Amino acid sequence: MAPIEAVATLFCGAVAAYALAWSLLHITQGRDEPPMLLTTVPFVSPILGMIQWSKDFYVHMREQHRDLPIYTLRIPGVRIYAINSLDLIPAVQRQWRKLIFAPIQVKAAKAAMGASKEALAIMERDLVTEQGFMSGMVKATHPTMSSGPALDALSSRAFEVFDKALSQLSTPTTVNMYDWIGRLVMQATTEAIYGPSNPMRDRRNLEAWSKFHPALMYIMLDVLPQSLFFGEAVRARGDLVKAFKEYYSEGSYKQGSAYIQKFTKHCISQDIPEDDIPRLLVGTVFNNVANTIPTAFWVIYRIFSDPDTLEECRREVKQAVRPGANDKTSASVLDLGLVLNSCPTLLSTYHEVFRFHGMANSVRVVHEDCTLQGSDSSGPTYHLRKGGLVMMSARAQHSNPDAWGPDVDEFRHDRFLKQQGRPRPNPVAFRGFGGGTTLCPGRRFATGEILLLAAMLLLRFDVHPADGEWVDPATEKSSQAEAVEQPDDDIEIVLAPRHEVAGKTWCVESSGRRDAEFLVQM
Repeated sequence: MAPIEAVATLFCGAVAAYALAWSLLHITQGRDEPPMLLTTVPFVSPILGMIQWSKDFYVHMREQHRDLPIYTLRIPGVRIYAINSLDLIPAVQRQWRKLIFAPIQVKAAKAAMGASKEALAIMERDLVTEQGFMSGMVKATHPTMSSGPALDALSSRAFEVFDKALSQLSTPTTVNMYDWIGRLVMQATTEAIYGPSNPMRDRRNLEAWSKFHPALMYIMLDVLPQSLFFGEAVRARGDLVKAFKEYYSEGSYKQGSAYIQKFTKHCISQDIPEDDIPRLLVGTVFNNVANTIPTAFWVIYRIFSDPDTLEECRREVKQAVRPGANDKTSASVLDLGLVLNSCPTLLSTYHEVFRFHGMANSVRVVHEDCTLQGSDSSGPTYHLRKGGLVMMSARAQHSNPDAWGPDVDEFRHDRFLKQQGRPRPNPVAFRGFGGGTTLCPGRRFATGEILLLAAMLLLRFDVHPADGEWVDPATEKSSQAEAVEQPDDDIEIVLAPRHEVAGKTWCVESSGRRDAEFLVQM
């Protein structure tokens, strides 16, 4: 065949393939579904857009198509229904039996944790009611992290770890900020969750985690052969599974937190195979530390890098401290209840971190065909087809000037304060911990833990950059496996003990309510 004929044949083949893909795309798209976007190269253009815009893809799409409350993206094998309009988010959350999260959790157990077919079959048995594994797990574990003695025990143990680490810094100490906070939060969280036999005390398991965790996002996609492309991460996961197998088989979970006891007992009661329970326990490490670490970093960074924020937060936190029974010999008491309920600037800064640095995507699977309509009954109705994915991007909502005002691109530590003449933010627009039935179950523990660490640093240390000037870290390399940005480069800081509290000892108590998350409870 002559070269010209070969080129012509290839060209005709490409045209025919394009025509077929274009026809398939439009024939299989219902007129009552949300309008399709990015169809120039059928099934491929959305993927190219996601690669180009990365974590800002849905922000870009909202800006380009502000007139669309919801739209459809077609990629091979799945429809994505992406929501722009705040008005449609409550409509999604109300249909929690038809638009469900459980299939995403099952996929994570399969791809990320390597669960067996037997375990996956149990998880898939009933994805909606509390008799099923997933919803039953929610019922079993959520009370242990929502309030009461179980939550107080978690916070107290985390405080003990923080206090011990900070007490060892008796002279000015230079550390890499993200690394130091990460190691400290990992230790505090896992000690509180897993108890005296915490597998993550072992340096080898921490090293295994450092190899497994960075690859988790790519492993979750479940596209490439894991052993071939992510061999080191898969081997590290195997090492973690071995460590948690010992933790489980020796019954060490029985001395752990109420949360981990209920988690493990639910797995047993649902007949999850014994070899799979340690795999699911490894997953609890990610659930409890992955987002807490970067959030703690940004809260502390935002407090100490701005003099006004620092001054006001320190003033508030000082008011949450009371002397012990004997002023001279007793420990000073940091009241977590007061920190959570009476430190408005600290809490506002905390929420603004989620708004400004959050990048979570709340996803639901269309379990059965359904319709979606906003609060206006005369408005359009959209048909969602079974098997599709509903995508609610936190980043798209958090950067929407219609919800947050013209200064949406600025970090404002006082944005969530009650201010005369300034409207309160729409709770639906805040997606820091998700929403609806999938609101993060560990949010109260994470909130208390992060604010405890911030409060102790405010009371006990001056924190400043080693080179004398705070820099605003870039976040372009952030892993999208997390719901919060991570800095591309670490910051070297100096932790200098404050003279006025030298020699003091500390303890933590909680005087009452934990309703600080006035938005994340919505």
